[in-house]
Amino acid sequence: MDSLIPYALIDTVLFIVAGMLLVQRGAFWHPLTMYLLFHGYTVTWRAWQLVAGAPPLYYGQPGREVITSDELVRAVIYSDLALIAFAAGCWWGYKVADSRSQRPVERRPINRTIIFLVCLFCLPSGVTAFLSIQAGNFSDNFFTQTQYFAVMAMWPFGCLSLLIAAYGFRTVVVVPLGLYLFVVGTQGYHRHMLLLPLIFLTCFFLQGRDRRWPNVALLVAAACLLLVFPRLKRIGQAYQAGDSQEALRQLSEAFVTKSSYEEAMSNEQFLDQMAGAIALVDDAEVVFKGRTYLAVLTLPVPRTVWKGKPGLADHLEVISTPLRPFIAEGRIITYAGEAYFNFRLWGVLLAPLLLAYFLTVWCMKATAGPMDRFGRYVYCVFVMSFLQLYRDGFASLVVFTICHNLPMVFAWILHSIPGFVPRVVDLPGEQAAELPAGGPYGPFSGPRA
Repeated sequence: MDSLIPYALIDTVLFIVAGMLLVQRGAFWHPLTMYLLFHGYTVTWRAWQLVAGAPPLYYGQPGREVITSDELVRAVIYSDLALIAFAAGCWWGYKVADSRSQRPVERRPINRTIIFLVCLFCLPSGVTAFLSIQAGNFSDNFFTQTQYFAVMAMWPFGCLSLLIAAYGFRTVVVVPLGLYLFVVGTQGYHRHMLLLPLIFLTCFFLQGRDRRWPNVALLVAAACLLLVFPRLKRIGQAYQAGDSQEALRQLSEAFVTKSSYEEAMSNEQFLDQMAGAIALVDDAEVVFKGRTYLAVLTLPVPRTVWKGKPGLADHLEVISTPLRPFIAEGRIITYAGEAYFNFRLWGVLLAPLLLAYFLTVWCMKATAGPMDRFGRYVYCVFVMSFLQLYRDGFASLVVFTICHNLPMVFAWILHSIPGFVPRVVDLPGEQAAELPAGGPYGPFSGPRA
């Protein structure tokens, strides 16, 4: 696909420039870090795959309309415009936050009593739901038919992350957390249930040790995960079937063959899907004007109660055709594609700009104080969802943080009740100095009693 070469080159240059700015000013937990990981995987890598001869979406599939080179070029251009706007928003947010950095800031410290009470209620309930779903041993009733029961299975990590925020990386917390991650990593589906907690743990670990970027050991571990991740579903399915030899074979082949990457790209052609979606919404001549975001408001209502509840992907039903049945196939259009659905090119430019601005200001404010501040923990939880936000759309920011981590929501509500947790004033320049070295977070002492 030679027509894509100049655009792939421009995209690569933009990616490198943004990466250089990030390394100089940012950190692992900065919103631009996850954005570049998303953009590099979704756009840059895929563009060069197509240039090298990889087939576009629907190629060779009878009864389907293949994604054209013109559509892919436009998707790369829009993605690059979104990258430029996002980087500009990060710079804007950095300048604004930096101008406020010398002001005292009121924050709420983590209250261990609240964390203990939340975990006392949520951890047993979450473990029970998690084990019941894993074993398939639960009664079929109104509650188990709702998403609330499935969400409860994610409470164990929410509770364990709260305990890490309150007590640090102690053995009594790390061991059960490791067991939980092993189980979710070998369940054969929902790979994000392993990836997202690892992002949170890395953010909190690095911040606790006053490091902006992972060291060599963490980078090697990340590289191994990157190799295994495309095969994680097959490894888990073999493990669940009791075929340990097949699971080990899949694991070993991930390190010695290229098929892992080829499989990943054949199943996750997000650039192609965005290109097709933009063409479909143009053909349908429909502008959603923000309606795709409104479905978030109905999330708390179980579908068993409201049969016709709006879905998070209803907009795909409007634009899908028999030749490109995006709704039936559950296609991903990315947050930039979603912005185009709602506001056309203005959305592609303004959505990244404003999102980057607010996330950067929040990042710099939340991570500037001592480790034992509840706002820092909340921000690290949201960092987990940034990849899902950029890939799936703005609803993911709610789904993968608030809906899937209700223990955090309960703790936040209790921390916000007047009189429960008095605010403290963090003075600039004294925030890190007040914490001696050697605590459970590394150079920080961690939360105080």
